[in-house]
Amino acid sequence: MPAPAGPGVLLVTAESLGVRMAGPAIRTLELARALARDERVGPVSVASLGAVELTDDAVRLVPVSGAGTLAGLLDGVSVVVVQGDVLGLRPELVSSALPIVVDAYDPFHLEQLEQTRGLPEETRRAVVRDCITSLNLQLSRADLVLCASRRQRALWLGHLAALGRLNPVTYDAAADLSGLVAVVPFGTSALPPAPGDRTLLTAAFPQVTADDVVAVWGGGIYEWLDPVTLVRAVADAAAQAPRLKLVFLGTKHPVPGIDSTAADARRVAAELGVLDETVFFAEGWVPYAERDRWLGAADLAVTTHWDHLETEFAFRTRVLDALWCGLPVVSTTGDELADVLDRAGAGLVVPPGDVPALRDALVRLATDDALRAEVAGAASRLAERFTWDRVSAPLADFCAAPRRAPDLDLDPVARVQLGLRQPGTAVGSPWQRVQAALREGGPALLTRRLRSRLPFGLGGGAL
Repeated sequence: MPAPAGPGVLLVTAESLGVRMAGPAIRTLELARALARDERVGPVSVASLGAVELTDDAVRLVPVSGAGTLAGLLDGVSVVVVQGDVLGLRPELVSSALPIVVDAYDPFHLEQLEQTRGLPEETRRAVVRDCITSLNLQLSRADLVLCASRRQRALWLGHLAALGRLNPVTYDAAADLSGLVAVVPFGTSALPPAPGDRTLLTAAFPQVTADDVVAVWGGGIYEWLDPVTLVRAVADAAAQAPRLKLVFLGTKHPVPGIDSTAADARRVAAELGVLDETVFFAEGWVPYAERDRWLGAADLAVTTHWDHLETEFAFRTRVLDALWCGLPVVSTTGDELADVLDRAGAGLVVPPGDVPALRDALVRLATDDALRAEVAGAASRLAERFTWDRVSAPLADFCAAPRRAPDLDLDPVARVQLGLRQPGTAVGSPWQRVQAALREGGPALLTRRLRSRLPFGLGGGAL
């Protein structure tokens, strides 16, 4: 079969591509597969700065161990899609003339505000500072920024504005800034999920029976989430819904160095006497290719989180898999996806930290088979709106006709006039700032600026 004739695309992720993957690696792989299915796009490759344990029929998967490997992958490529701190780890991409798409679906600086609680204050400040430095670099260099929701779009537009990227050049190219920021949510498979098989759960947890109503927590357990309130709610629900069981599927993150925070939830479950009786923790991490079998073995899904800044801009990615498997979702409010679930009738939403409200929602779905079936149908219909091919359309459009952002395509002096710079550097060289002043107001403006700056020299800021 001949290779597609369109522009070649390279996606670069810092995470390993293996049997067990978390959200960033999953998203990179699925976006690559969606692009490979688009006839307008040429060959698609994914470079991992970690290990590669997978093969794919449509996408080339390559581990990157040195600078030479990545440089070779850039040959024949018309656009590069990066994620996380890839630009910081591989600065040669920053200086490349290729259009670069920055996938900012994960506002990791907000996550770190929660994840670093308990660390020494100096360490915590340094971690969050480094996250912001990384994001400044990415957004300064991005020809297109991807985000997961309308709320995230507002977040990144504000960040871009602070970096000078919302300027007359980008505004005149598209007054809604659609040429600079595009909403590309997390997606779902277009293929039907595997049939549910309760024996997966009964084999792993003998206390779970075929007659139980199983609620499943499908993703990782992180500091910004709230599994403890969920454990308390399930324990409280026992009198009204004795068949209700809760299973946590992700207790050991596949990325080394990222810890699960399951210990508190496990401790509370033990204190309440429901550990390994009503509440169960699966060791390890479910293989990505088997997620539908595990989710399909349950009856409903649940996700709970705290009321804080991370929640406001979050997009709970593993909820999409639950919808794909036709599971009703119980979610705490605060994030955009909870609003989507509520409007679509695909789940029940409750206030954060509210044990009675969460208990009542779980009891309703566990004891009312007709309601559970109705909400499950709505969940399946909602999943169809989020197939990878649909949600990735803005990225596919860009990759089919890649271009530099209009403000990044200017000559250096024009960029100085806009106030653009790489983070940590001055706005252009002294000579470029002189030229910019001449363009703006001629010798008179240059003289005024020079006189105002003479006591301090010319190196510290724009003329």
